Amino acid sequence: MNASQASLRENIPVKEYIRRAFVPLSHLAHGWEMHSAVRLTPAEERTMAREPVEAVPESIAHRLGMLRVLLVPFIGCFPTGDVVAFSDPGGEKHSAVWLENQTRIDLVVACRDFDAHDTGFELLASVAELLRSRLTPSELERYTNLLNEEFDGGVGGEIDQDAYEAKQPLRGRRSRAGAAFSKYRDISFTSTCAEYMHGLWHDVQIRVGPEHLPVPALRKRMILMAEMFPPNAGYRLFAEGDEG
Repeated sequence: MNASQASLRENIPVKEYIRRAFVPLSHLAHGWEMHSAVRLTPAEERTMAREPVEAVPESIAHRLGMLRVLLVPFIGCFPTGDVVAFSDPGGEKHSAVWLENQTRIDLVVACRDFDAHDTGFELLASVAELLRSRLTPSELERYTNLLNEEFDGGVGGEIDQDAYEAKQPLRGRRSRAGAAFSKYRDISFTSTCAEYMHGLWHDVQIRVGPEHLPVPALRKRMILMAEMFPPNAGYRLFAEGDEG
């Protein structure tokens, strides 16, 4: 199915869209596959999918198993369910959605609400969220312990706005158990893991300010991610000379 054929129907339910036959499929790293419902330049394809997927550590890819990336123009959020839209549907939209079955994960990524780089980052954020639900108890404990260390050290910032907002109800509390902490931990892990893979993909600018993690805390998080999910051969966590 090419873009002109698909556009004959403006809105297609995601559950229906992923059941279609997509030929040809592009092959990505880790044995993953990709199809785009819109015409992409070689540079767009590299930035939206090929390069970010190559940066995903093999240990993470192995945990997820077979994954098919389906790039579409827009993903509308309708009362009847999520739809692939070939023109801007307006209203609430998703950057990515996915459906899992016994053989693979179909990851549908919107590529017309963002530029190519941000689309690639949304792909990595989706991979991080898929990994989060597959963490082992020991991995979850290690990340939880690191967050508790940050609380004890008075670290008030976070990796991004979503994690920062989830953290605020917990500040000043002596007890960090319960649903609020679990929600914060999950959001924080997903954001941190996405930023870790983002940094493996290319150099990133560190954001500073009271809402952001101090550099020492950010560094500890990145080191923990690299210990649990080592970079692929040829990828570096820190710039050369900055490993200490």
